[in-house]
Amino acid sequence: MPFTYYPGRESAWLLAQMMAGDTPVPALRAGRAAPLMGRPVLQPLIAACGGTLRQRDVLALAHAQNAGLWEGASPAGLKALEPVFGADWHDYTLSLTEWGSREDWRFDQISRPGCNLVLQVGFPSAHAQVFGKLFASDMRRKLEYRYHPIRRDGPPTLAWVRLDVDLETGTALIEEVQSDWLRLAARQAQRAVRRGAQDRELRTLVAYEQALVAEYAKVWPRAALLAALFLLREEFAVRDIWMHQPAAGARLKGIDGTHPPRSLYTSLPKAFCFAPTRDAPPFLCRTRKRHLAQLRRDPGPLFWRLAF
Repeated sequence: MPFTYYPGRESAWLLAQMMAGDTPVPALRAGRAAPLMGRPVLQPLIAACGGTLRQRDVLALAHAQNAGLWEGASPAGLKALEPVFGADWHDYTLSLTEWGSREDWRFDQISRPGCNLVLQVGFPSAHAQVFGKLFASDMRRKLEYRYHPIRRDGPPTLAWVRLDVDLETGTALIEEVQSDWLRLAARQAQRAVRRGAQDRELRTLVAYEQALVAEYAKVWPRAALLAALFLLREEFAVRDIWMHQPAAGARLKGIDGTHPPRSLYTSLPKAFCFAPTRDAPPFLCRTRKRHLAQLRRDPGPLFWRLAF
């Protein structure tokens, strides 16, 4: 599946989901959409809307690649699209697989017996063109961790999101947001330096790793989480989305070794308007009741929650 990301798209998409229709700006500033109202992608539209945001204009910002939505936009909405069209766009490729099994669910760091749906985010086409020119085919293998849920063919997997989806209740838990490629590219560049690699190989690896960081390090978590929310909300009609808090999530999933980057489970969900809560997804309250009771002995939130 194609998926387009441009800076700030998540802000416009979230705001469109939170609006029941055309809404006065003061009402939005006073509600749960307040954190979005200062985002750069929305500022031109808010400044020119005359005090009331049209949901159609916000949708046009959230789906700027869809020319059909431009036709219904107001002059203010069309004007607000201009900075978006001038930004850097990434044409990711999304694919699906599964992870885990009912027998080994604890080993697979899943929160309840069963397996997860995995949304894989493949690199944009521009990356494939550059990567193919710089490296031989075996370099891809060195930048992938084969024990993780990555694609073996097609665009390399930049990141993935593991999901526990309960369609009966319209509920989903985001189990994990992760990327190996940038971390392994940095490791390859460091190894080349340590072993005294030849000048051309060293320059290529270091330049590639620096370009990766500049292009994707800040972008991939937001693009991956937005793609997951888009899938859950617009394809599966899920209305109640949960995400782990760092410490509670690690204990519930049985992570004993190195924990994932804390920012992926703190600043990232906060940027997407998830609210901290001591409640838990209903399906975990049934299957992990005792473990949740143990977690509640400690102060602080257990999960993040975003309800539409």
